[in-house]
Parts: sequence; C-alpha cells; structure tokens
Amino acid sequence: MLFFERILNLKNNPKEQRRASRYAVGPAFPLKAVLNLVGRDEFGELLKSSDGQGWDWVGRPINFSATGVSLQLPPATAARRGDPCRLNLSLADCELTLPCHVAHLRGHQDSVLFGLTFDFVPAKTPPAYRQLLELVAFGASLKSEKVKTAAAGADAAGYVVEHYGGDYESHLTVWREATAGAIQWFEFQLADYCVRGSAASGTLEFASLQKQKKSRPVTPAQVEEIHQLFRWVVPNITGAVPEDVRHSLQEFAA
Repeated sequence: MLFFERILNLKNNPKEQRRASRYAVGPAFPLKAVLNLVGRDEFGELLKSSDGQGWDWVGRPINFSATGVSLQLPPATAARRGDPCRLNLSLADCELTLPCHVAHLRGHQDSVLFGLTFDFVPAKTPPAYRQLLELVAFGASLKSEKVKTAAAGADAAGYVVEHYGGDYESHLTVWREATAGAIQWFEFQLADYCVRGSAASGTLEFASLQKQKKSRPVTPAQVEEIHQLFRWVVPNITGAVPEDVRHSLQEFAA
C-alpha cells in the first residue's frame, strides 16, 4: 500500500538514487517498526517455534537508506550475520513488509543495534519504501545553504532570508524580520509540491510546482496528501535547521 496515491509519483531519476546516503530517523517521527526474526539461544543455535515463524521484536529505526535500515532492538534480541528476517513498518494506516537479512549487529548495555540489508536490488525497491525513504530524507537532509540576499543580510523588503536545501528536491526558505528576527513566512518545497505558511494569519497554502517549478493550484485530494506529508516530515527535520524554525513548523503541523 502506497503512503501517497496522488503525490510523490516516484520519478526514476538516477541522480536521486543516492544509494550510499543514510537518513536519520528522529525519535519524534511517528513510524513503528517490528522485526520478525527467528533468533538464537545462548549457545548460538536457532530457536524453534511451533509454526516455524520467527518472533516479533519492537524496535526503533535509527536511519534509512536505499539498501537497508539500522534498527535499535531490545538487548535480548540475538542473531548472527546473514540471518533472514522481515521488517514490518507502519505509519498511520499504511503498512509495509520488507524481506531482509542481518548485515551486522552491535551490542550495547541496554540495546542491540542491528544493521539490516534488504533482499531486493535497488531497481526492484517497493514503491512504498521509495516513498518512505523520500519522506524521511525531506527533513533529515536539510542543511543551511548560507545564502544572503544583501550585504546586510536583508532583502529589498527588509527581511532576512534563510535557505535550507536537502535531497530529493526538498528546500526550505524562511523570511525573518530584520530587527527582531521573528519568523514571518516560510516556504517548504517537497519534491513537486510546496507548502507556504504565514505567521500573521497562521494559515497554510498548498501548491504544485510540476510545470517548470511555477506555482499551480492543487486538487482537494492532493491538498489532503500534501498536508499529511508536511505533518510527517516536520518531526524529522534535522537539527541543522534552527530550533525556532523547527518549533514554528511544528506549530503549523499540529
């Protein structure tokens, strides 16, 4: 099941594959992860279950990439490199099951960090996981582009403009008052769509940028999905974006 039916149309752009890039999953990101794993006993032998299936272990995703996932699991979780498993991911009403195997693991005092590699080649990546990877990357990859609109840092209208760029065509622009520095507007590009917010009105606007990045109206169905995308992206915005900007976006996403 796709997370989005009307947006994130999964363009096959080789420039955007970024197989080596890993994107952090913050603790506030509302994704649930369960690893189904046969597991091993204290002697390293595979455990046996009555139905031949593994046991479910609830974990916390640490980062995602096009080829695998890092997952924090309870300290009792035991496995060896190469052991097969299934990763079940759920976000709201969407669920996704991915076949994988244990690539490496590292024990800590209160947890075990599993590195999982998917059992499919990137060309056969499930469309739903490709959407989820973009969803995580939109916020996790943002970093300051350090663009100044004038020598004094303010544009012709008297606002200081900040730019933050990320992968998969994500771009956040923030306008501040030149004196107090209060945030006045923001514009958040998420691939082919855009979310704009005004501090004065407290309202959001949604637009499509599919034609030469020019703003166009969107359908009510698209608005619903873009709004949901925005609500999911905001909790995973990296700390490279200033705290007051993240707090402002969280208020709009509430």
